[in-house]
Amino acid sequence: MSSDAEPRKSLILRQAAKGLFWLLFAAITVIALLPGPAAPPRLLGTDKIEHAAAFGVLSFLAAFGWRGLPLWFVALALFTHGAVIELVQGSPILQRTTSFADLAANAVGIALALMLIWFLGLRRR
Repeated sequence: MSSDAEPRKSLILRQAAKGLFWLLFAAITVIALLPGPAAPPRLLGTDKIEHAAAFGVLSFLAAFGWRGLPLWFVALALFTHGAVIELVQGSPILQRTTSFADLAANAVGIALALMLIWFLGLRRR
């Protein structure tokens, strides 16, 4: 493969990460804001793994896709989004509950994904 092909391949992967990020961002947000009682605990008795996985994947895709953004900004933006979701879930209209444990699980997923990005060196240009 020529040296010109590597930057193009990297650009294509980053663009794909951005597209997948927005698709999953929308899907996770819609699912989290559906009215009705929260789903019963699942996946080893808890949904915290699902929260960590969802926000971990979003963080990984954002950090990889938008390499120019500082990692702290990616973490803050996604943590804030998760906090807003939890606050909205507490509204009587949705008949759901706010959960600080869910917010903590989101934070764990964000932190693990950003550490993985840093460890793998995927932010180098």
